[in-house]
Amino acid sequence: MKVGIYRVRKIRKKLGINCKQTKKFKVTTDSKHNLPVANNLLNQKFETTAPNRVWVSDITYIPTNEGWLYLAGHKDIFTGKVVGYAMGSRSLFKAVVTKRPESCLITV
Repeated sequence: MKVGIYRVRKIRKKLGINCKQTKKFKVTTDSKHNLPVANNLLNQKFETTAPNRVWVSDITYIPTNEGWLYLAGHKDIFTGKVVGYAMGSRSLFKAVVTKRPESCLITV
């Protein structure tokens, strides 16, 4: 018997049945270390007056059959556009080569 997701949702609601979803959790941050920590130059004020002055960066881990794939991306605060991304450790280098920012660039 074929039924759609809306019918299943309606029947679940009527019977008081909820789905239980589990998500794998991987600890990726070690806050208890003796390594130097960079100063907070922006102080949570994510504003700038020109492009290529402040970039924000993030990295995510993607599980694959061969292990973890690391994806890093960099976004310009002024334009809101992604200025560089790569799978691996070369994304910031690629973004700098492509955009050629001034020496006053802050990456967060």
